[in-house]
Amino acid sequence: MADQHKRIARRSGASLNLQLGTVVMVEPAGLGQRFKTEFVGMERGRYIILRIPRIPGVTDHLYPEKPITMRFMHEGHIYGFGSEVVWVMSAPYKLLFLRYPEEVEILNLRGCQRVDCFLPSALKCKEEWRQGVILNISCGGCQAVVEERDGQALPQVGVDDVVMLEFRLVGSEQSIMVGGLTKSVNLSDTRLFLGVKFDDDMPEYTQSLIERYVESVADYFSE
Repeated sequence: MADQHKRIARRSGASLNLQLGTVVMVEPAGLGQRFKTEFVGMERGRYIILRIPRIPGVTDHLYPEKPITMRFMHEGHIYGFGSEVVWVMSAPYKLLFLRYPEEVEILNLRGCQRVDCFLPSALKCKEEWRQGVILNISCGGCQAVVEERDGQALPQVGVDDVVMLEFRLVGSEQSIMVGGLTKSVNLSDTRLFLGVKFDDDMPEYTQSLIERYVESVADYFSE
């Protein structure tokens, strides 16, 4: 079962989701060693820009057309792709330009892959119901956001608070309710972002509904 969970998917390079400051591992072909550095920018479809770390001799292995493998982690997935060096800039900053990948391999380390979504929901915490939206979901949890509305202050939520979510999956006329614990709480202006881990004793029927929804969304975006 564990091997089935660690599935490798292939996606178009256009779906690459890299955030500024992401730590990446770079392995030049033939070197047999990797080095850690930081993603600092890109022009989608053309190139990716990385910092060149202060490692003695590293630039000896970085030159135009040199094959490169790059990997990084994001939300429980390992992303990897092959590329090649486009340009090495030494001044005023040491930067490495890599060719933008046509295809990206994704190794899912979660028990269920996570997909982006936009599912209106109701969230209950400390006996108070608030309207929100689920931004991404897997069979093990989700990220939800609650906004200030009609003068109501944001709910006071902490890590490991018990919450209840009610929402309807796209294509279904039936609402489902899922309990869970908050594992991350982030406040941004008038929005509260919550990372929720679903209860392990979720009913099998509810679990299967979420799994089928996640698979259908993932399959749609992989076509």
